[in-house]
Amino acid sequence: MAKKLTSNGSALVGADIGYGYSKVVAQHDSVVFPSLAMHGKRLDFAAQEIAARHPGEQIHDEGSLWFVGTLAQSQGRAAELIQLRGRTADEGSLGHVFRLRMLKAAIGKLYPRHTDTLHLIVATGLPVAHMNAANELKAALVGQHRIQTDASDFVANITQVMVMPQPYGTLYSKQLKADGQLDPCFTATRTAVFDAGTYTLDLGYDDNGEYIDSLSGSREAGVYLAHERIARAINQRLGRMPSTPICDEVLRTRCLRLNGESHNFSDEVEEATQLLVDNALALLNEKLDSTFVDEIYLTGGGANLIYPAIRRVYSNAVLVDNSQTANARGYLNYALNVTSP
Repeated sequence: MAKKLTSNGSALVGADIGYGYSKVVAQHDSVVFPSLAMHGKRLDFAAQEIAARHPGEQIHDEGSLWFVGTLAQSQGRAAELIQLRGRTADEGSLGHVFRLRMLKAAIGKLYPRHTDTLHLIVATGLPVAHMNAANELKAALVGQHRIQTDASDFVANITQVMVMPQPYGTLYSKQLKADGQLDPCFTATRTAVFDAGTYTLDLGYDDNGEYIDSLSGSREAGVYLAHERIARAINQRLGRMPSTPICDEVLRTRCLRLNGESHNFSDEVEEATQLLVDNALALLNEKLDSTFVDEIYLTGGGANLIYPAIRRVYSNAVLVDNSQTANARGYLNYALNVTSP
């Protein structure tokens, strides 16, 4: 798709900088990578081949070299990796700095051949319980930022930042079309969006276009709980503590190959998934009377894990297509809608 600009020449970006993955969507492309960073180091062997495998994931930021995304995941030990986990003690100096670094890396990936100043409008979200940090996030993102990676070098001038409750991105991915116009086929009036993320479960409720705060909320109980349960099971059975990517693979495939031998973890995955389901139902039951909800959209990286169980309790639950990137796509749709002439 050709890059479309607003009337003032700005490009639009929808950015879901999650605790597990960063999902950033522009009108011409999208990128998804783990929300991980580590201090960069010299690669003594096959440096060019490694860089080619992880393009744009070596970034110069704040005077230092950083590895991010899959490069950090593959090259860093657990103690070296930096990631967000729920609310940090100081969002301004820790959380928002990290989010900006992930956004810079994503912009570099999306616009690798750009050379002059790129003017951007960014739409993004925060967990429902963290929305009081929205102004701080805007202040951290707005301004001129040098995007200097192994694949790009230019200045991104972020002129405007829109921050909304995280689940609202999915709602806008349903209400609005890819060009930002209202979708006439969307007829639901009262809708809820349940976002099953890595560290946070988020619920947002909309009544005919109005956000209802009392029926929205967050719970610090995401997919990481299932990862921790699986890690303990693997360690108890095989005597080895696995990495998060291995736990995620076991969670989705129910088995682990080690030394050429396949180990079945179906029972352990069932228990771990039930832990996630129990927390999801607790938040839904606390906030919603499903009788008065037209549809409940399940979104986020863990949505497919909990959908069958949630559907048995809430018959109006709907699993969103491409649920991992639905928020970012919706943020972009919203930005298109409000900036249209």
